[in-house]
Amino acid sequence: MSDTFASTGEMSSTEKEKKRTRTRRRISERFHRKWRCLSLIVSCCIDKGLLYYNVLLYSTMTKLSQLILGDTGCASYIIFCEKRNKAAIVDSFLGFEENIEKELMKLGSPTVEYVIDTHNHADRRSSSPLFSKKHNTGGIVKSSKTPYKGQIKPTEDGDIILVGEVQVEVMFTPGHTPDHNCYLVDNEYLLTGDCLFIGDVGRIDLGGDYRKKSDLMFDSLRRLEKLDPNLRIYPNHVGAVHAISSEATYSQLGHEIETNEAMQIKDKDEFFTYMTEGWPPKPDDWEQIIQDNLNG
Repeated sequence: MSDTFASTGEMSSTEKEKKRTRTRRRISERFHRKWRCLSLIVSCCIDKGLLYYNVLLYSTMTKLSQLILGDTGCASYIIFCEKRNKAAIVDSFLGFEENIEKELMKLGSPTVEYVIDTHNHADRRSSSPLFSKKHNTGGIVKSSKTPYKGQIKPTEDGDIILVGEVQVEVMFTPGHTPDHNCYLVDNEYLLTGDCLFIGDVGRIDLGGDYRKKSDLMFDSLRRLEKLDPNLRIYPNHVGAVHAISSEATYSQLGHEIETNEAMQIKDKDEFFTYMTEGWPPKPDDWEQIIQDNLNG
């Protein structure tokens, strides 16, 4: 718990129970089991509003591959345009390059036009520089706000990235980090990075001013809740290892608006309290990981 936490007065019994429930969720021992480097590749595509797993359906030109890296709870993604045989790699992680390579082969070895990051990571080293160099993408797609020292293709809010004929809209959503982007793909699904999880949101205590980051996250959530509630959302982290109570690997925006406690808080002071209590321990070596990722 941050030493910037400030009491807001006596809590009601309902509020106390919420706090106890949230704290139990975030500090339960099952959230801190050791990561094992297993991998599960889940392929999915959207066809007439339905999501299919492990079935190759090509009735639409947009395909999303969600690669969940076993008990790490981390997810990488490949956006694929079948019509043009083009692809983009999103949030790849060091040590799991083979997962990306195998999935690209399954997709027919498309041309990788972009290597994309949602933000600078603090819990896992990125392999985006490796893929960018291998596929000669001319840099990594990142927010122009990033302090990354390597070569980038800087984005501004509202930019459109074309992966073949697939439109990827950049949504600048700071809070978890000052350089965070979400990516809206063909107005069908949203890659939310560490902004919005299933049943929670990304933490704000990995560097920087907690209050400023909390307010930025609050505003980013207000922006997301204005989008189509039917959007499928795909986060960077899933499962108990990241203190997420749900074991689902994707969700729907409308469901999160209705059930996600963080999204239901409409007062910035109350939200700041939520964001500064009951979080699990910080990742091991998080400061060094941040610096390594910034150095490229």
